[in-house]
Amino acid sequence: MKLIRKIQHMIKRLYRMANTYILDPQNMLINWSDFKKGRLILFFGILSQLEVARWLIVAFYTPEKAQWLNPDYFELRVTQLLVTSVIYLVLFWSCFKFQHIAKFQTFIAYFAPSFFGMTMIYSGYSIGIYSPATMAGFISIVLVGLVFYSRKIIYGIAIPITIYTLLTCYLTHIDRIRYAPMFSDELNKSIVYQNDFWVMSMVQLYVPILLMSVLFFEILLTQWRSREKQFETSSKFDALTNVYNRRQINEVLSHFQQDRADYAVILLDLDHFKQINDQYGHAAGDEVLKQVATRLEYHVRIGDTVGRYGGEEFILILDNLSRDQAVDIAERCRNAIAQQPIVLDDGTSLNVTASFGIALSHELSDQDLITHCADHALYIAKESGRNQVQLYQPA
Repeated sequence: MKLIRKIQHMIKRLYRMANTYILDPQNMLINWSDFKKGRLILFFGILSQLEVARWLIVAFYTPEKAQWLNPDYFELRVTQLLVTSVIYLVLFWSCFKFQHIAKFQTFIAYFAPSFFGMTMIYSGYSIGIYSPATMAGFISIVLVGLVFYSRKIIYGIAIPITIYTLLTCYLTHIDRIRYAPMFSDELNKSIVYQNDFWVMSMVQLYVPILLMSVLFFEILLTQWRSREKQFETSSKFDALTNVYNRRQINEVLSHFQQDRADYAVILLDLDHFKQINDQYGHAAGDEVLKQVATRLEYHVRIGDTVGRYGGEEFILILDNLSRDQAVDIAERCRNAIAQQPIVLDDGTSLNVTASFGIALSHELSDQDLITHCADHALYIAKESGRNQVQLYQPA
């Protein structure tokens, strides 16, 4: 049971981390500081170097695979991989030790992607600068870099690495340097695509880069979708009360008007709301607005629309109902506000009332006119003593 609880606790922590670092649109990867991006690059650098070292050591000590490796290059390459892994580890540790030092942040921002690029392209040279793993890896890393980093940084790294790659291609072509020094002469002089060890080596060496790239773009797409959803929500809903905002209310009214449906518009305004703000503060006023919105949503029918029309004014759009039904719903909402005090976080109890004005679409033809008439009825309710419902009466 204890083990199961630990596993459940671990899963919950991972889920919270995923929400914080992956699903939160405010924490998008491309919005990270260059220092944080550099720290992430160092982490991937550690993994990539250790994976290449693992592959090389396993292959060298497997007799049927060792024949295809260059024994003279093995010790040098393993040493290089271990040294670069240590450098990555030290830099990664330093990112936490000296993370508040501005100059160190700038250093990591530029050095981390540069060092990563150099180690990756040298790994490409060691297995063959023309090899599919090298070419595909180079393209994947550049594509990720173009999205992840600013143009100034990525071009400052990509241009010299591209020059180095082209120079390496030329020197191997004229036999000034050895091509794919990690592999034996016998393998390099053969038709490599027919060699199972070479093919599997290309797959094993490229797959980590591919997975890293796919993971990066998947996280980025997930964050973009989450941000789009958040933008869509914020464009429709009032941030304070979580009911429709005025823009979305106008959309709803337009749809009703286009469909020539019968509906009622109810405008309500909280009585003496300014006194609440003046006496108890704007935080108290905000709490009143939130609780009023909740009560309105509770007392309208399923499918009816509740929105904040501005300030302390709300709007209800009720579909397909009679005059008496509209008045009945307005009275229910008025009583829900007036008969139950609003309790603030500090325990303060506030008695709040609201005035209501109603207009019906089948008595009026224009969307703006309906809203205007509901507002006129609301004005009459306020002039008549507040805390009441008034229905617009066409002349």
